[in-house]
Amino acid sequence: MHKWYEDRECSEGVVIGGQVCLVRNISGYSFESRMDPQDQEELREKVFEAVREEESRLGLYFEERDLSDLSGCSRTSLIGRLAIPPLMLGTSEKVGLLLTPDEAVSILVNGTEHICIQVSCPGKHISQAYETAQRVDDALNAHLAYAFSDRYGYLTASPLYTGTGLMASYLLHLPYLERSSLTGTYSKELARFGFTLRGHFHGSSSAPGQIYRIKNSRTLGMSEIELIASLERLTDQISSSEEKTRSERDKDQEEIETDQTYRAYGLLKYARELDFDETLEYLSYVRSGCQNHIWDCSGDMDIFSLMIGMQDAVLISGHGEEEEGEKADVRRARYIRRLLPGLEA
Repeated sequence: MHKWYEDRECSEGVVIGGQVCLVRNISGYSFESRMDPQDQEELREKVFEAVREEESRLGLYFEERDLSDLSGCSRTSLIGRLAIPPLMLGTSEKVGLLLTPDEAVSILVNGTEHICIQVSCPGKHISQAYETAQRVDDALNAHLAYAFSDRYGYLTASPLYTGTGLMASYLLHLPYLERSSLTGTYSKELARFGFTLRGHFHGSSSAPGQIYRIKNSRTLGMSEIELIASLERLTDQISSSEEKTRSERDKDQEEIETDQTYRAYGLLKYARELDFDETLEYLSYVRSGCQNHIWDCSGDMDIFSLMIGMQDAVLISGHGEEEEGEKADVRRARYIRRLLPGLEA
């Protein structure tokens, strides 16, 4: 089935997509780090049952997955496909996942917190994603009593989530701000407003492919609506700055970039080995080429989908790309050659 990150909007414009995560714990149960396997299993079954009772009203249908027996590669694949927040998986023995076929809505049970509801969206639709997350949250709350304090809000094992329990983020493609050495400046400014800007694939200031994630770093002291509005406003400012920096290139810079873009495409299309970071860099050039109308990208040029799919764990778990003794870089190059469409320059 078509996945949310395969949508055309993810390969167009500065904003790739967004995610909303609601963290909840159930009253009457210890936090995950202190729960025994029996309580974990009981909690997982209660959440699964509540979701099954609410599916038709929500208009969302979930596949059940027991993550306890999955290999590390399969778990990493789910994180790489953005179905699970990387900091939420934890080490619990009875981890469960409910996931829609398009992987846009997931409910993780017995991660680092009892429940993590995550909704992903292509493009700038974080408000709609939040509304969907709220509907799922309300549906579960009708069956399960959340741990809540009138003074502190939703109670969580990690102080990072206490309050609204809301983590919201956008994925951004910022090649021109990075090449102008401006991403570090924005990162420092965003910290003043309770937000971070970090590389998505490595989770640090390093951002191969110039893919960044902007997200809130606090949940206390702001309502959900205020947090979403702040994220939208700050994302708009960064997007405008990226577009302005791109538009201010001179003719010589454009010609150099056009040559680099074609070179990147040629390497992607014909190379027999590609490591992860260099592939991200080449795909970034190709994505910029689409935005700059260097070539026609109205067809199947789904660059962000390629960035997701060419990760090692995703290649093995999702595409059956593993052959005994084969190097990861060979698998990646074959995958890119097969799916990167031809050009009509």
